[in-house]
Parts: sequence; structure tokens; C-alpha cells
Amino acid sequence: MERHSFVFVGIDLHKKEHVAVVCNSYEEQLKKLKVKNSPNQFGEFIKKIEDIAEGKKIIFGLEDVDFYGRSLAKYLIEQGFIVKVVNSSYTKRERSIGTNRNKTDEQDAYNICAVLIRKYTQLPLANPQDIFLAIKQVLNARNYYSKTIASIKNGLHSLLVHNYPTYTEFFPDLKGKVARGFFKKFPSPDLLPQEEEDLHTALKQIYKSVSNDKARQVLDSVQTSGWIPNDYQEANNKAILSYLTSLDELYKEKGKLELELEELIEQTGYPIRTMPGIDTILAATFIANIGDIHRFTSSKQLAKLAGVAPYEHSSGQSKRNYSNKLGNRTLHSAFYTLALIHVQKKYNPIMYNYYQSKQHSGKKKKQALTYVMRRLVNIVFRMMRDKTAYKPPAPLEEEAS
Repeated sequence: MERHSFVFVGIDLHKKEHVAVVCNSYEEQLKKLKVKNSPNQFGEFIKKIEDIAEGKKIIFGLEDVDFYGRSLAKYLIEQGFIVKVVNSSYTKRERSIGTNRNKTDEQDAYNICAVLIRKYTQLPLANPQDIFLAIKQVLNARNYYSKTIASIKNGLHSLLVHNYPTYTEFFPDLKGKVARGFFKKFPSPDLLPQEEEDLHTALKQIYKSVSNDKARQVLDSVQTSGWIPNDYQEANNKAILSYLTSLDELYKEKGKLELELEELIEQTGYPIRTMPGIDTILAATFIANIGDIHRFTSSKQLAKLAGVAPYEHSSGQSKRNYSNKLGNRTLHSAFYTLALIHVQKKYNPIMYNYYQSKQHSGKKKKQALTYVMRRLVNIVFRMMRDKTAYKPPAPLEEEAS
């Protein structure tokens, strides 16, 4: 690539109006432009940049092609331009290390342009596709429900412990249908049947296969812990019922979204759920944050996006590798979760041995885990690129040969 025959455009994206800075290959700013976030304005915007370029080819850099910059990115790609995705962590770092600490739209656009020029080969191509946006939106909605469920369960717990101090002994989790059904019927112990058989009958109305042991466990726990009613027990019980009703609806909606994710993942053709440890949610997290795998020329680019590729710091005889904090943290967390599973001997003995060998060579546990994450990046990359099912990694001696 002969960079002097290109001009580079960094664009700071906003809801209503984007700010663009045009630079030459020496990072010299040629012009600042603004364009409304409206497809009808994009054509005129391109004409202005082409006038500035004076016949040179144009390369664009955008931070976010799945939100405010989605329409512009799709338009530019349709017009045949090269569009690169610039990680916002890079531009943030660019601003922090420079002498100009001002936070302006023009400065941000220039920083995006500077990163585009310096890291051009490392940056992935933009390719916003509707299915990846759909997966991301459905996943975000599902995760929102999960957080809301956790918050409601915390509130419900603070009420239940006053009525059933040891309720976690017989219902450790409120996710189960029997648990929620029980507290709907008996929000406080004074409503409980006194006989074990009667309670078992009531529980069978909630779930037919519930065992008689559960009824005995409940009554024994209540008798052991005791209970002191308060003067506003009815109000307390109504609050419990309100929480439980909300939980029922949230679990129902969350389940629908997870089924939707399964269908969307299937449509992508990426068989990453064949890999042990990758369930529907983790698969959706990978796909939503990676998008079209063909925008990466190698697994190294994917590793950089995920913040898995370490960077080297050397001085004289000293040489150290440090973890990369500049990647996509959601994607990094997904690979970290997957690594924790694969370093367990029962799930992946080969990766376990690889993990142990890194520690024996002097690496700390966290460093050794990063090596595992990097290896998993290679596997996920190949599975998505080739659309092939998971195959266990080769033993270390085979890999070396």
C-alpha cells in the first residue's frame, strides 16, 4: 500500500451531525467537514471529500458502525470505499498521550484519522449487516431482563427472610416454578397447611412431579427457624406477590428472547455452539461483537479487537509483555469466560496441559490464562471463517511439529 496516494478521513459520529477530518498520509490535517446524519446528505459530503482528495483514493475510519454511524458506513461501502472500524480505546489513548488534552469533536475526528493511518493494517473492515445488529439488540434486551431479574430477586429476598428466615434451605433459587408458586400460595408461614400431606397436595398443584420430601423439608425448616408476624403482614405479603408476578413475566420474556437468539445464530451459519462451553448467550455475545468474520484478515486482528494480544515493553536487556486493555471489553470477557472452562482437565485435557505448561515455564496464572485465550481466539476464528464444527486442539507436540 503506497500511503502517499491515499487521503484518510476520520469521522466522529453523533446522533444528528457527524464531524470529519481529512488528512494526508503524514497526518497533516487538510480539511474539517460536517455532515448531517441523513442519507440524503451523504452524496454531497462525498463530493466535497473527493474535491479535497484531488484524485487520490479515500479511506474512511469510523468508531461505531452499528449505532450512529451505521447508515453512513453502509452508504460508503455501497459506494465502493474502504471503511475501517477504529476502536474507541485507541482514540481515547491518542488523546491522553498527546499534548492537546482538549475534548472537541474536531480533535476526536483527527485522533480517529491518526489511528487509521498508523494502524491501518491492524484495523478490521467495517461490514455492518442487519443480522448482527439484530443479534446485538436481542442480546442487549435479554441481558437487561437478566439484570432486572437479579434486582427483583434481591428485593424479594429482603422480604422473604422476615417470613422464612431459612427459606434457601428448601428453595435455594427462585428461578424454579415450584419455588415461585409456593411463595405465591404461602407468602407467610401462617398460611401454610399444618399437615405434611396437605402441603404436598398443594405443591402438586404447582408441579405434579414434586416429591413428598419437599413438603417435609419445608415444614421442618419453618418449625426450626420459627416466625414472628408483624402488624402489617398483609401489606408485606402483597409486596411479595407483586415481586413474584413481575418475575414470572420477566422469565417468560427472557425465555422468548433466548429462543429468538437461537434462531438468529442458526441463520448466521456460525457453528460456534459446537464448542464445549459456548451456550446460546456466549455464542450470541461472540457473534454480536465480532460480526462478519471476513472483515478480519487473520486471527491476529480478532485478538487485537478482543484485547487478547499482549503488547511488549522492552528496554535494554529487559523485556516484558503486558496485557492489552484497549480491546473490546465485552469480547475480552467472553474469551476469558471460555478460557476458564477450557483450562479444566475434565472439559479439555489438551488445553489444561497447555495452561499448566505455561505456568511451569514461569508464567503467572493470569498470564498463562491469556495464552489460553489467545489460542481460543484462533479456534473461534477458524470455526467462524470456515463454518466448521469444533475440533479439539492438537497436543502440544503435534502443534510444534
